[in-house]
Order: sequence, then C-alpha cells, then structure tokens
Amino acid sequence: MDLKELIEAAIQSPETNLLGIFIYLTLLMFFTVLFLTLILYLIPNPLSRRWKNAIIGSITFTVLIVWLYHFVIKQFI
Repeated sequence: MDLKELIEAAIQSPETNLLGIFIYLTLLMFFTVLFLTLILYLIPNPLSRRWKNAIIGSITFTVLIVWLYHFVIKQFI
C-alpha cells in the first residue's frame, strides 16, 4: 500500500483512524485561518494587525475546541 492509497483510505473513513482525523483537522484549521484572514484583511476596518491576529487566533482556537468535542470526545461518551 503506497502513500496515496493510505491517504485515500484515511479520508474515506476518518472517524476510524487517527490519520483521517488529523487530515480533517489540518484542513479545518487551514480553511478557518484562510477565511478569517480574507475577511479581516480585505474588508477595510480600523483594527490594528495585533487585534486582527488575536481575533483569528481566538476563533481558530474555539473552532478547534468545538471540533475536538464533536468528533473526538463524543465518540467516547
């Protein structure tokens, strides 16, 4: 089994293996940061760069906690 087949199998059933969970988490974090960055940097607003980074970080952390509860902890309850 080569790497491509391994990743395809992990993506098809992510709830049963750690690699699939990690791939989906990585994609979720990437798209969350990308979307928030586009919103905060393309729409003109008076916020400083520090505030924009703080908003992106806190929302990304919140998404991570919700994802962790919904997909990982809920399986063990």
